[in-house]
Amino acid sequence: MTDPPEGASAPWRRLDARMLLIHPLETLVRFLPALLAVFVARLGSDGDDRWELLALPVILAFGVLRWATTRYRIGDGQIELRRGLLNKQTTTARLDKVRAVDLTAKVHHRVLGLARVEISTAGSTREHLVLDSLGIDAARALRAELLHRVEAVDPSVAALPAPSGAAAPEPTDELLVRLDPAWVRFAPLTVTGLAGAAAVVAFVSQVLSRYSEERTAVRDGARWVAGLAWWVDVMVVLAIVSFLAVAGYVLTFWGFRLTRNRLGTLHTRRGLLTTRETSIDASRIRGIRLDEPLGLRLAGARRLKVVTTGLAHEQGGGGGGADWLCPPAPASVVTPLAALIRPDEDAVSGPLVGHGPAAHRRRLTRALLPAAALAAVLVVAWAVWDWSPTVLVIVPLLLVAALGLGLDRSRALGHLVTPDHLVTRQGSLDRTRVVLDRPGIIGWTIQQSPFQRRAGLATLVATTAAGGQHYDVVDVPVDRAYAVLAEVSPELVREFR
Repeated sequence: MTDPPEGASAPWRRLDARMLLIHPLETLVRFLPALLAVFVARLGSDGDDRWELLALPVILAFGVLRWATTRYRIGDGQIELRRGLLNKQTTTARLDKVRAVDLTAKVHHRVLGLARVEISTAGSTREHLVLDSLGIDAARALRAELLHRVEAVDPSVAALPAPSGAAAPEPTDELLVRLDPAWVRFAPLTVTGLAGAAAVVAFVSQVLSRYSEERTAVRDGARWVAGLAWWVDVMVVLAIVSFLAVAGYVLTFWGFRLTRNRLGTLHTRRGLLTTRETSIDASRIRGIRLDEPLGLRLAGARRLKVVTTGLAHEQGGGGGGADWLCPPAPASVVTPLAALIRPDEDAVSGPLVGHGPAAHRRRLTRALLPAAALAAVLVVAWAVWDWSPTVLVIVPLLLVAALGLGLDRSRALGHLVTPDHLVTRQGSLDRTRVVLDRPGIIGWTIQQSPFQRRAGLATLVATTAAGGQHYDVVDVPVDRAYAVLAEVSPELVREFR
């Protein structure tokens, strides 16, 4: 962030006046439990004064004050935001540092035709400007002004009208992918979908546990389920989890569209109840990430994310974040899409260079040793504590599963250097293939644990300002690690000798 210039002469703009209806509603919802507690506590009071009713006009007055004291403007190569009455705060950011623009519209925003605009800038992902709320057309015009208005490249884009609340024509963009409703079948096959389902179940259970009648109903239902055959119980659980995962997929990704404008900016739109639009400047993209969790891989599917700088939510790692370029979908859709965004066929889908027998042994060892330890514990429990002989059936299954996991990890491990990209792949249960732009790599680290040193292996860490900040080439032979470093960043290789 920078200090605003004294001579800035661009006109100031205000938030949409309809935000006066949004702010009181959100504030009331936030403080509703406290207000209800005060109201219930005073039901038995003899006093006629209801001072808690003053909360509503206070909230309304605060909303008016917020609208009246919040202004922003764009000029002299920067965007400036001012807010506050007594404690005034001014935030500025250079336009060439704007990385992405997020438009989010919850249900109440959509009813009023509003959107919350979040402008992400360079540096820390906490450095962003928030305008809540603007009219949806004004918000989209502001996004065009920030990301697409480049006079030297496209004068027609520079001529887009300034945000005024009037409808602004959207430029014709290239549609890269659109959600197919049939893709919801992949929702239960991801860890994100299962975690979302578990969260819903935990929340419902916590709510029901507060009431004695509902607790009784839950206990009766649990006894009924326990009386069924075990395979029926498994089918019921799978059905419930699958339903919840599909519901989460629909809420997050319904209406998903990925488009690209003539300047290369990527734009996504998604969401059923809460819609979200994210625009990412092409010059800020540093690569792509293809995720293939085991469930998706077995179903012939994968998902695609972008590696870019400045996304406000990219560090969260949550499902449905701002870095999604395609939700879980068939590989026949995701792979060509990745090739459109990064037109390097070898990097996107070509074979990788393996890491050799030492890395193979290390993958097997890391998978088998924990499984063998757990198997030994089960055998001791059966012999000493008289556990059911059923645990002895689990032991060979556990070892076979660990062997399969180790072999799959070994097959996945690899890397590749192309003229434009560094590619690294690893994992089995959560396999990822990262295609990282070579110019986006700003530093290197070579790490060796004691076990890696004995095996002649190392982890080569490519540092970048985008995405997860670093991407690892795991268990690569030491001489090959130095060869990759010399090929990608020859000017830095002397620092490691």
